[in-house]
Amino acid sequence: MTSNNIAVIGLWHLGEVFSVGLAELGHKVVGIDKNEEIVKKFNSGILPLAEPNLGDLLKKNISEQRLSFSNNYSCINKCDTVWITEDTPVNDLDEVDVSSIKQLVLSVSPYLKDGVFLVFSSQLPVGTCHEFSKLILEARPSLKFNLAYVPENLQLGHAVKSFFEPGRIVIGAEDENVFQKIEYIFKPICSNFLRMNLASAEMSKHALNSFLAASLTFTYDIADMCELVGADILDVSRALRSDLRIGQAAYLDASVGFSGGTLGRDLKVLLSKARGLGVELPVVRNVFEKNFNRKNLVIKKLENFLGNLNGKKIGILGVTYKVGTSTLRRSLALEIAGGLKERGADVCAADPMAVESEVLSSGVDKFSNKPEETIKGCVAVLLMTAWPEFKNLDPKILGGIMRSPKVFFDTRNFLNEKADDFLENGIKYLGIGRGKYAN
Repeated sequence: MTSNNIAVIGLWHLGEVFSVGLAELGHKVVGIDKNEEIVKKFNSGILPLAEPNLGDLLKKNISEQRLSFSNNYSCINKCDTVWITEDTPVNDLDEVDVSSIKQLVLSVSPYLKDGVFLVFSSQLPVGTCHEFSKLILEARPSLKFNLAYVPENLQLGHAVKSFFEPGRIVIGAEDENVFQKIEYIFKPICSNFLRMNLASAEMSKHALNSFLAASLTFTYDIADMCELVGADILDVSRALRSDLRIGQAAYLDASVGFSGGTLGRDLKVLLSKARGLGVELPVVRNVFEKNFNRKNLVIKKLENFLGNLNGKKIGILGVTYKVGTSTLRRSLALEIAGGLKERGADVCAADPMAVESEVLSSGVDKFSNKPEETIKGCVAVLLMTAWPEFKNLDPKILGGIMRSPKVFFDTRNFLNEKADDFLENGIKYLGIGRGKYAN
């Protein structure tokens, strides 16, 4: 296999995975970012954002001289492929802002060589690739370039597996040679390529995430019904997954909502585009609103059991965005912590991977990597992120260190098999959608 010279531009989560992953596939890769501190970290073999198993691959490919990093765009003119992986900013309402990506495209365009393959994997609203193509042609009318959109499908905490075992890869392009180029790059890890035009590829990303969000939101509705009729969402979800029309990988986990910034971003893009076109998307709108408001369920349930939260110590287990990563960006647990603080609660937290200074700066009163230290003296505990380390929690020990009325709210149904053990040790165990353990 002949290697390609690839520039990967934008080195946060998406860029760090793509730069290392493409180098591991045998290509010569230079990762580029204007942030000098990030580039220094990479060249020292340090990931700016922790991702399981990625660090070892980073060091390996640097050592084997397939991977280097720079903050100088001039490196681009030596590359036959330029991959834009800048993560698209999302605000607290899940609204995207592509202005920084637009500026990046304008900054990069002077260095693109004739015949370059320009590939976007940044999370872009449908129609953006064509807009960026016009920008480049306005800046460099004589430049000949090939354009592709390859939507990313990486999961925080499982990104290495997502990259190297993709199942299928969607390619948006308008020319045969572009499809062939992308397929060649990914040939070692994929044989199932879905070819389509640029708009369809962009739309497929929105549709996929919105479908997953709809599946979760449907499950939330069913879970809420389960609590009222004495059913158990764990059994109901098991029955649904056993149907071949649905499948074992279906998004049917009940919780207090999905964190913003990913699924929410694509829901808002669709709603924004539809509004501009004069189209109503009631299903998409209701999915977004249901999830956005669902985090209030946690506080309402706690108030039902504890009354006024002012001055009461409440522990949160798991504050990172999800398992396997240290990032706190758009953490649902911290959003809920903020709501508890507004009501006067003393909030402490535990997480095996979060950075203490970052957690404390978010407003949490106390932090520890050890859950028992956090739980001691709490009248209520929320399990928010299902870290494997929390599986070993002993209800007998917790019953001895918590203060009455001792409520353990398992918002992920993660310790469901220990529910009766909690009750036997004087702790009120609450799950989501579990009739017996709902109230």
